[in-house]
Amino acid sequence: MIFDTNILIYLSKYTLTPEKIFKENAAISVITKIEALGFPFKYEDEHILLLGICNELRVIPLTDQIAQETINLRRNFRVKLPDAIIYATALVENVPLLTNNIDDFKSLDRNVKLINPFDL
Repeated sequence: MIFDTNILIYLSKYTLTPEKIFKENAAISVITKIEALGFPFKYEDEHILLLGICNELRVIPLTDQIAQETINLRRNFRVKLPDAIIYATALVENVPLLTNNIDDFKSLDRNVKLINPFDL
């Protein structure tokens, strides 16, 4: 399962608990790591917690295949670059995408299962 950036932010703010969403093979795209750790946290302990979470998850690099899928998504749909990369990562890895922003992804080609963490 690939985590969208908002999932990491919710974890750092204790809106979600790790026990609820951490499954075997949980991973993040490298863009998720960049977005999450670049978030301007009000409290340093949130950043430290998020850094620890990122260090525990498998970080999937931007490969040529993910780049090509991202290009295809950007050419065919109106989608922001980070969202396209995250979705393409889930597509290439053939795993669900855990996100609270279902609407950001539901117009795409629907080859990735979208899961809202608050529905688990």
